[in-house]
Amino acid sequence: MTASKRLAPIALAILVSVLCLGVRSAAAATKYKVRVDSAPQGATVYIDKKENGAVGVTPWAGSLTKGNHTIILELAGYELATKVFKVARTKKQQDVFIPLLKKADPPKIDVRADADQNVFGAQVFLDGVAVGTAPIVLTTTAGRHLVQLKKTDFKDFEIWQDVKDNEKATLTPVLTAVVKPKLGVVVIDADVADAEVLLDGNVVGTTPISVKDVIEGLHVIEVRKEPAIPWKQTIQVIDGQQTKVRAELKSTIGGQGGIIKVLSNVAGAHVYLDGVDMGAVPVEIKDVKAGEHIIEVKATGYITRDEPVTVNAGSSTVLKLDLNPEAKTEARIKVSSAVPNADVFIDGASVGKVPVDMPIAAGEHFVIVSLDGYKTFEATVRVDPGQTQTVPAVLKAVGKLLVLSDPPKAQVMINGLPAGETPLELKELEVGDTVVRIEMPGRHPQEQTLKIIGGESQTMSVKLEIVGLSDDELLKEQRGLSSFGARTLPRGRSTIDLGIGYPYLAEIKVTVGAGQVKNFGFDAGVGVRSFGARSELGLGVRLMMVDGDPFTAGVFGDLFWGSKLLDNSKRNGLTFNAGGVASLTALTRVTVTGRLYFNMWSDRHCPSYDATTMEFESDAEAIGSCETYRRVVNGGTSPRDRGIADRMEEVTGATGTDMFEREAGLRVMTSIVAEIALEQQWNLWFMLEGAPFQSERALFTDPFAQPMLESDYVTYGRAGLTYKF
Repeated sequence: MTASKRLAPIALAILVSVLCLGVRSAAAATKYKVRVDSAPQGATVYIDKKENGAVGVTPWAGSLTKGNHTIILELAGYELATKVFKVARTKKQQDVFIPLLKKADPPKIDVRADADQNVFGAQVFLDGVAVGTAPIVLTTTAGRHLVQLKKTDFKDFEIWQDVKDNEKATLTPVLTAVVKPKLGVVVIDADVADAEVLLDGNVVGTTPISVKDVIEGLHVIEVRKEPAIPWKQTIQVIDGQQTKVRAELKSTIGGQGGIIKVLSNVAGAHVYLDGVDMGAVPVEIKDVKAGEHIIEVKATGYITRDEPVTVNAGSSTVLKLDLNPEAKTEARIKVSSAVPNADVFIDGASVGKVPVDMPIAAGEHFVIVSLDGYKTFEATVRVDPGQTQTVPAVLKAVGKLLVLSDPPKAQVMINGLPAGETPLELKELEVGDTVVRIEMPGRHPQEQTLKIIGGESQTMSVKLEIVGLSDDELLKEQRGLSSFGARTLPRGRSTIDLGIGYPYLAEIKVTVGAGQVKNFGFDAGVGVRSFGARSELGLGVRLMMVDGDPFTAGVFGDLFWGSKLLDNSKRNGLTFNAGGVASLTALTRVTVTGRLYFNMWSDRHCPSYDATTMEFESDAEAIGSCETYRRVVNGGTSPRDRGIADRMEEVTGATGTDMFEREAGLRVMTSIVAEIALEQQWNLWFMLEGAPFQSERALFTDPFAQPMLESDYVTYGRAGLTYKF
């Protein structure tokens, strides 16, 4: 009893110290309004250290504690900016303006492949170092650089290019194919041995002979051996193949051949005997060996005509082979545009600037007309033989648009059509009003109507806010979280409460939000508390039923079970609380709560008693009060024992062996709780509760719990801190 009286002032002193600490912390944490802006805007804002995390983007308005703070601004393409700013104690908003310095953009070389399709996939070298394949944009240093392109079966392309910071040079290389010789083999034989063989007038040996590495195409083979008439034939050599010819000389030995005279209506037409050019018409071919031969007459622009002829020894034959003109196959193409200096590409090859008028093969052709600041014109045209096809290229002025978003990878819609994901560079937007919409699931879409101007670049940068609460609203929500009020925690929010007081000397509780539907919310928690004689583990729930900010109301309940952990006194108990709760919240910083509830319990203070042996259960270690009462029940007459027994009967209402059974009770309790937001994540709370005009609870008296006072004054107090996240 004396020890209990000494503990009461100590507990009161601890409570007063906690209150003073809370008041001092609240004063130290006073914040003052600050606005941070930059040029350009949209820079990410950090306070004191980047490790603390970003607080927003410029222009940013918030609150900072008094004293010196380092403002850090970060924006892509600009130098990191810092400024030390002193926050003064004033009611006015304090402004900080920081201009940003643009980073020097390193020079770039854009190696394109739209002028020559063969450039695609070519290996690109910068100053002798391989850097990738075309098309490619190279980032380098200011100065003069050697750009080379290499590709199998094409000649190497190289050019020296001067570049400067903040500039981009564009290259449109054209690769020239390397022509490899196509070679075949010619095998020459004759019906006489060791005849001299000439290939295109050059002696190559005697029959039989195989001539290798003969270039693909037409060649003249001549075979000679006196006294036979020389034998000639034009042959077609094909790459990778063998061509065989056999000269017949025997038939002309010992006798003359015939004569063929050839005439034609086209002056200058050439005559061919068995593929050998015999000259222009009129021509007389002598000493033609007897047998079957083919006469051909050829002239440019005319259809070739051939005729078989039979020659007999000593005969003379006259042939008149007239030629008919060929149908026209050449065509022309004209490309024009109202915009001067536009580049023209036909089938991927550059052919100059508009206007273009040039001959072209009949058939289909792909035409491209391009000029910076205008939308590229593309068309597939068909040109008929002998016709001129005119292509009027309509170039529409276009502008460039760079679309950025925070966060990136948002869907971009241009005039209602998908265009890609941010960051997105649109190089050919038609001039005029353009509706740009940026959207992302779970965030509010942004839409703007921009006026696109030809030849100009624009940037559209937006921040997509999360659907639901804004960042400021989320901070406000966190600051107003309450562990004891009627407003339950939102889904995803939690609190941890640490407290000291009386009768429970120490406690900790964790509460987790389960969600809210309209005005109804629900959360649940688990807690541990102790006053020495008993340590308890409990579960609690809250149900919000009225949410009319700043007033809320609901119901709550909790159930605790506990026992003495470090002895075998058999003491244990169950406590159940259930009732209503109502709260008022001011500016999300102070919440005052009133509660009215039923407090029910079932406690065992002493071990089970065996009336036969007049002893407690064998393994029990009863507390001193229970041993005293057992002696009285067994007939003890000590005045001291009798006094303790009377007090035990007074607070429990039990007599005799009923004292050794469970004690149950019910009280109506009231409490008032004040929660103060010291900082964004910390609350200081106080609770005063009691059961006015009602009986004591035996558990909270000295006979049954040594840390307790001699009497239960049915008024209790607690204080502590809440961590909110």
